[in-house]
Order: sequence, then structure tokens, then C-alpha cells
Amino acid sequence: MTSGVCMLCNSRYKGAGMGRHLKSCLPRSLAKKTEGEKDSAQTFFHIEVRGSYLPDYWLHLMVDGDATLGTLDQLLRDVWLECCQHLSVFSSGDGDLEMGRKLKDVLKPGMELLHEYDFGTTTELLIRVLGEYEGPVQRTEPVRILARNEAPEILCDVCGKAPAVQICPECKWSGAGWLCQTCAATHRCDEDMRLPVVNSPRTGVCGYSG
Repeated sequence: MTSGVCMLCNSRYKGAGMGRHLKSCLPRSLAKKTEGEKDSAQTFFHIEVRGSYLPDYWLHLMVDGDATLGTLDQLLRDVWLECCQHLSVFSSGDGDLEMGRKLKDVLKPGMELLHEYDFGTTTELLIRVLGEYEGPVQRTEPVRILARNEAPEILCDVCGKAPAVQICPECKWSGAGWLCQTCAATHRCDEDMRLPVVNSPRTGVCGYSG
């Protein structure tokens, strides 16, 4: 399980512990900011986003209830996903959701959503709503990163000792595609095909390079 640092207080926690920590740290932070600003308070949500099949990649976000699903989609593209302007969709148990819908009209504490990016080589993200709060208006930052996983160390498939820094898309399916700097220098496949190892659940997919 990967660790990360809380952007509100600089404390370090593993993935599961970060969610528990923010349930107390986030309300304290919002209370300080809203002191004397009650008239400007509005609804925010605390959400956790994880790779559906790669849970070591995670984000904790504070999202403005007046922001749209499209705004959240753009943040996920900017931080984790965008490579070739693929299509994407949010869905719940009731089906696909329109990107123009406001988050306050969709999200409820405890609910889960699925986000899919690229319908060919799809990256799936699981979104959980961990809390609903009141806080000051922040129109310039409708989606704020509260915490993010530190990059997991993935060992080289060839030597099994050094961390991988490149991925060969052709060889990764046979278990020989994650390459350290030394093993990459002697790898037989064309260097132009390789992708960098990046801190994203889309690492090694399509043309994603971070």
C-alpha cells in the first residue's frame, strides 16, 4: 500500500489511513477558513479516487458542489489520464451521467461512481464520496487535491533488483516490459516505442507519458 502526504497538515499516511485522517483534518481546516465568513460558505465534497485494478494509485480531492462532472473529469485528465484526447464517462448504478451535471446534484456521502477513460485501452477509476462539508467559496479552485499517493516502486522485470524507469509496450504482456536504466540500454525493442514509468494508473498504456 502506497503512502502520501496530507496537503493540509503535511502528515504522512498510507492510502487507507489517509481517508480516516482527512475525516478529521478537513473539517478542522474548513472551520478555520469559514470563521467569520459564514455568508460565503457552500457545499463541498471529499472524494477518494483510485485505480479500479491498481489501487496503489489514489487521490483525495475536495470538490465544489457547484462544479460539474466535466470539471472533475478535466482534473483527472490533467493529473492522471490525458494522452490522445480519448472520450470518457462517469457512471453509477443508474447508468451514465451527463458531464454538465453539478456535483451537488449527483454526489451523496457513501456513494460510488465509476470513471472510464478511453474506450479502447480503458483506464477505470473508482470514486467514493467520503464526506460532505460546508466551506468558503473558491471559484478559482473548484477541485483541490488534498493528498496523492507517492509513486510506487516497480522493480525491473529483467533483473528484479533496480526500479523500472521505462516500459516496453510490446514486452509488458509477456512479463518483460518493465525496465530499469541498465536493462533498458540492452533491450531488443525499438527505444522510440518505450514509455516512461509515471505516477498514474495509466502508466504504460496507449501513449501516456505523464
